[in-house]
Amino acid sequence: MWLGGLSEPRRRFLLKVLAERYQDEVRDRAVVERAAEDLPVEALKEVLKRIARREAEHAALLAQKIRELGGEVPPPPEVGKGATWQELLAALESEKADRIAYLEAAYGLGDPGIRDLFARIKAEEEQNYRDLLEVLSRIDPYAEGA
Repeated sequence: MWLGGLSEPRRRFLLKVLAERYQDEVRDRAVVERAAEDLPVEALKEVLKRIARREAEHAALLAQKIRELGGEVPPPPEVGKGATWQELLAALESEKADRIAYLEAAYGLGDPGIRDLFARIKAEEEQNYRDLLEVLSRIDPYAEGA
């Protein structure tokens, strides 16, 4: 990891960005996992489980970077029980925003290791967005378990 000449304020800033991204990934994973539990269509359930696995991997990679910088991994955010169609729609919007946030952060933070990690996550967030869009287009927002 690139740490040469990293000032303490810069390290704290990187840790703050990484912690925010970590909590977002954990939250998104929880929402799609809950939605998968309640979804009656097995093929769509598998799509959501695939998204949840990617989000869990992102969180693990971010946690690793936090530790490399000497930080503490933040506790997971509170997430309610049961996912609704509206929460999946919010997750879709979150994935859309994440793509931009990762791109901006990747090139604005100045750390080559974090830039490469964020570029990778951004690409996978694009796939999550497409997958969530597919799921949302195929479920009835008024149905049980949606």
